[in-house]
Amino acid sequence: MTGPSPYVRRRWLAEEIRSLRREHGCKAADLARAVGFSAQQLSALENAHRGPDIDLVSGICDYLQVGPKRRDDIISAATDGWARGWWDEQTDQMGKRQACYADLESGTAAIAEYALALIPGLLQTAEFADARIRSDPARQSEQVDPIVAVAARARRQSLLLAACGPIYDVVIDESAIRRCAAERHIVAEQLRHIVALCRAHDSLRVRILPMSATMKGHSAPRSAYSIYRYRDRHETVAVAVDTLTTDLIFTEPAEVDAYRHLHSRLKAASLSPQESIGMLTAVVDQFNVIEGVAA
Repeated sequence: MTGPSPYVRRRWLAEEIRSLRREHGCKAADLARAVGFSAQQLSALENAHRGPDIDLVSGICDYLQVGPKRRDDIISAATDGWARGWWDEQTDQMGKRQACYADLESGTAAIAEYALALIPGLLQTAEFADARIRSDPARQSEQVDPIVAVAARARRQSLLLAACGPIYDVVIDESAIRRCAAERHIVAEQLRHIVALCRAHDSLRVRILPMSATMKGHSAPRSAYSIYRYRDRHETVAVAVDTLTTDLIFTEPAEVDAYRHLHSRLKAASLSPQESIGMLTAVVDQFNVIEGVAA
C-alpha cells in the first residue's frame, strides 16, 4: 500500500473533530446525542481507533455546519482511516510494532531517522534481521513468525527503494555500526549492503554520527526516532520514538518540531554521505582483519 498512513489519518481526523468541538463550545456527550450516536462511538473517533464511522463523521459535519472544503478534508481522512494495508493480514506474524511502522511509512514523501544502537529496519539484510528477531525471543509475541517478520522487513525496504518511494535521510550513530548486534560476518555483510544501496539510490542519504562529534548545545539524543512527512495536501508530519516496550507516536506540531530541529543538529554534526561510506567501508575492513578474511 502506498496510500496515506491509515493510523496517521485517523490521528489527524481525531484532532480535527476535537477542534470542531472546541470551536463550537460543544461537549462530547452533547454532540454525540445531537447526531444520534453513543458517547463511546464519539470517544473512539476522537481517540483514533480503527474504522471511524463515516455516518458519525458526516453527521458531525452537518450538525456543526462545516464548510465544503473542510468537510471534504474530514470525510477524506475518515475514508483513509478505514483503509487496510498489506501489513494488516500478517500483523501478528510480523509483529505488531513492525506492522505499526509499515503503516507509518505508507504514503510518505520523506522519512528521516536516527538510529542509536542498531541498523534501522528499513536497511537491514535478511540475515541481520533474522539474527535480531531471534536474539531476544522474550520481546517477541509467541505469534511472531521470524520468516514472516524478515519478509516484511524486505518488503518495507523494497517499497522504500521503489521509483515512487520517499526520500530517506538517516543518521546512524557510530556505535550502531561498530557494535556487533549479530555475528561479525553478518554485520560486515550488513554494512556492505548499506554502502551498495547508497551508491545505487540517490533517494538514500546515510550519515554516520561519530562518537567524537560535538553537537550544538551538546544535545545528545536520548533514543532512536523516525520522522514521517506525508504526500497529503497538508504535508502532515508524524514522529515515532523507539522505546523498550510500546513506541510513542506524535503528530502535534510542537512535539514534531522538537524532533525536526534535533535531526537538523544531528545532520550538522554527522559525516557527509560520502565520508560515511568511507567509514562504513573502513569498519568492514577492520572486521575482515579480525576474522582473517581477505578484503
